[in-house]
Amino acid sequence: MKDLHDLLEMESSELDFRFRKSSIEGKGTPQEVSDRRESVVKKLLEKYFPFPFRIAKGNVVDSKGNRSASIDCLVLNPEHPYTVSEDNNFSVILADGVDFAIEVKPDLSSKQEIERALRQIQSIKELTRAKSGSFGHTSSYQLKIPGIVFSNTTYSDLSLLLNTIVAYYAENKIKRSHQFDLIAINNRCLIINMRHGSYFYPTDPSSGEGLFCLNSKSQTLAALLFYINVLPLSTLRMDTAIITKYLNTDLFGNMVWDKEINMKLSSIEKENIPRT
Repeated sequence: MKDLHDLLEMESSELDFRFRKSSIEGKGTPQEVSDRRESVVKKLLEKYFPFPFRIAKGNVVDSKGNRSASIDCLVLNPEHPYTVSEDNNFSVILADGVDFAIEVKPDLSSKQEIERALRQIQSIKELTRAKSGSFGHTSSYQLKIPGIVFSNTTYSDLSLLLNTIVAYYAENKIKRSHQFDLIAINNRCLIINMRHGSYFYPTDPSSGEGLFCLNSKSQTLAALLFYINVLPLSTLRMDTAIITKYLNTDLFGNMVWDKEINMKLSSIEKENIPRT
């Protein structure tokens, strides 16, 4: 539907404007800049995941008592208890009620910021749900909370971002189930971490597993919302999300991958030392 795609293009431009505006309004106070930028993404998510979904910030605990780092935006399922304290923050956030975890990193053009984003997502992926939101067979991947990074900009040469990601995962021997699922670069592309048995898996056997870049450009926000909405929720979804019926995937651009990068990434699992 053209109207929806046009609206999402405007939303993308507005995100870029508000991110830049936040840098000026909160100048000299990095935490305030960060809070303002997170608020921009939170308000966007509230539009496309309206009540009874809720958007929270904080750390997540699973049924075994494992706890994640604080995540910027957590989309909570309507089934999640309303565990809100007097200051309107969630006192406890339960893994089995979190549909998606989104870490906001406006600028992924430094090794430090990239690795910080990967560590945040890793902390959420190390949690395990007691149940899956999928029908039928459940793999270990599908007991994990989908982990997403949202950014407004990165290197002009995208291979620098991809190589930094793979180098971090290889150096720290981070197994595949603890890696991110999606990275969205506003108005540029969507990076999808495809793994057999995971939420996203390669349909072309010749391409193998690894990082696939969807060159979605001005349609990146539309692509992100589509991919998020085809994921199973933490509680079984009885029908497809309405928005997916109105998004034209033909507008998302072409999917590309780098064979050498993905060969490096696929070798990590074989060499992985189990984490305790």
